[in-house]
Amino acid sequence: MIATPTFPDLSALVVDESLYIRRIVRDMLMRVGIKRVLEAPDGAEALGVLAESKPDLTIIDWDLAILSGEEFIRLARTPTTSPSPTVPIILMLGQPRRNVVDRAIALGVNEIIAKPFSPKTLWSRLDEVINRPRPFSQVKSLLRPLPRTNGLSKGLSLI
Repeated sequence: MIATPTFPDLSALVVDESLYIRRIVRDMLMRVGIKRVLEAPDGAEALGVLAESKPDLTIIDWDLAILSGEEFIRLARTPTTSPSPTVPIILMLGQPRRNVVDRAIALGVNEIIAKPFSPKTLWSRLDEVINRPRPFSQVKSLLRPLPRTNGLSKGLSLI
């Protein structure tokens, strides 16, 4: 059995309309040493938290009220509007349809996970964004992580 990874001294922003989901993700993060977990129920509040606290990573749902996950990602990845355009973004999808996955990648998410997911799945995505960060490139007005060079989209699998 592989040991549980640890990511001490990091802060995370968890964005989901469901308090229940936010608490589950918070628990998963705390189990790997991430003690500073900020929460937001919608994209608008998440943008405020991003600007004020500049977390080390963001875990956000696609389907949000007020400001959707898609709109949050677009604003977060636009250098002229974002306080932290290269913050790692892990996207949670309740219904991982191909067109949504393609749009999310085009907007610049780092990783995608399908709900419901296990702690191990979340931890593997954390490992990717923290221990194997990809450089960013600007495409039109958005910063996006460069594709993986190993030829596989392991981190973008929907398992």
